Amino acid sequence: MFYKIAILLSENKRGEKQSKKIMKNKFISGLFLIIALASFNSCKEKITGCTDDTADNFNSNATEDDGSCLHSKHVGDSYGGGIVIWVDLAGEHGIIAAPSDQSDGLPWLVDTSIVTYATYTNIYKGKINTNTIVGLQGAGDYAAKICDDLVLNDFDDWYLPSKSELKEIYDNRGILEGLSEDFYWSSTENDNELWRNTAWYQSMATGGHDAANYKNFIARVRAVRSF
Repeated sequence: MFYKIAILLSENKRGEKQSKKIMKNKFISGLFLIIALASFNSCKEKITGCTDDTADNFNSNATEDDGSCLHSKHVGDSYGGGIVIWVDLAGEHGIIAAPSDQSDGLPWLVDTSIVTYATYTNIYKGKINTNTIVGLQGAGDYAAKICDDLVLNDFDDWYLPSKSELKEIYDNRGILEGLSEDFYWSSTENDNELWRNTAWYQSMATGGHDAANYKNFIARVRAVRSF
């Protein structure tokens, strides 16, 4: 009887040892598997790029974002406090028109005898013209000044558009609210020596007549800013 009991106890001990050995082997195998996976992931090649699928340069293979994402702007987008009316070929820079007029009637200058030589006509040049005009005329109620003083939608770098920038407003008048079929001032002074007392304006009516008129003429004002 005692012999049988001893055999059973011995068999139980062997079973316990085998179970512990199996558990130990499983633990070691699991540990090795975890280490192997961690080693594989650490050795896996990282591909940097733009991971934003809304960006122009989204890289579906990228595993790590490198901050290179680009989001192009397009004419008609609401952006930067107004409406985009012109963009460069890359879509990164352009001109924004204010969402409403700044005045329904102001002169180009208060002292119309001042010759400003603010004759730039190109895109981005309206800011230079505006700074020149305001620097010479100073305080007063006139087209360039109201744009220079404007703080709108958290932006304070608005200006009176150059002749070309104002033409972009005309070309995109269909996407701009509150635009009157009237004349609007540009910041471009006439560079003809015989007509220095005039500046360029643009009609927003169909046909888009533009001309130089005397600086005391009353025309509407729509500010722009660049990005």
